[in-house]
Amino acid sequence: MLKLILNGTVGSDAEVKNVGQRKAINFDVAVSMDHKNANGEKVERTEWVRAVLWRSEKQFTKVADFLKKGQKIIIEGTPGSQGYQSKDGTIKSTLHVNIKELELLN
Repeated sequence: MLKLILNGTVGSDAEVKNVGQRKAINFDVAVSMDHKNANGEKVERTEWVRAVLWRSEKQFTKVADFLKKGQKIIIEGTPGSQGYQSKDGTIKSTLHVNIKELELLN
């Protein structure tokens, strides 16, 4: 089993998309990480992860209403990656997580 746990901040308001009999709630999560460089100085970087929460029509609640930019969250789910071509023609990849558990922190 492969599991990913993220503690981060919602970076974009959630979007709800209808996909057949299910709804997908999509949003970006910023996860800040820091480490020390070779000189012992603290360096902070932010990783962006695309999050997807799937729900059936029956199960769907107004979760998207609470997933606004700036909301602190903890997510547990299954990770994946997806490749794409950027505007400048380079091949890049993004990390995404299919959410199994979600907790709002503030």
